[in-house]
Amino acid sequence: MNIQKAIGKILDQYGSREVFLGNQLVTLSMTGQPCDVTFFKKKPAIDVIIDPRINIALMYGAGAKKLKEMLTSIKLSNGDVISIEEIWTINPMPKGGISTEELNKVDMSKAEERVGPNGETLRKMISDTYHCETEEQENMYLRKFIAS
Repeated sequence: MNIQKAIGKILDQYGSREVFLGNQLVTLSMTGQPCDVTFFKKKPAIDVIIDPRINIALMYGAGAKKLKEMLTSIKLSNGDVISIEEIWTINPMPKGGISTEELNKVDMSKAEERVGPNGETLRKMISDTYHCETEEQENMYLRKFIAS
């Protein structure tokens, strides 16, 4: 499935980007699965866990008002406190991480595929969302994203 179809399915199912991100945050809060969180205006949070209190609050009946409040002060395992409004993407990662061997085996030709909404390559999208400053960073995050 290409990215455009995936975006269409997300919007069909969730209605908006924010609802989709909220769903991802709740799911990752519940499972403890690590993720990379990228932001519009700052460097990403890498291999973080979303605070499990989001899921716990929902399990114990927190309403829409409480959930909205919690999504404006999301605690990450690295100590950062963020708001859903800052988030550009959430990229789930495998529990236990990705081995160096797995990263080295990544087919980097996928990086040049045009998958973005405006024909951007995967390389361009990762470089932009992860705010890469060097080709080395770009390649590292590309390998990680593709391997995940």
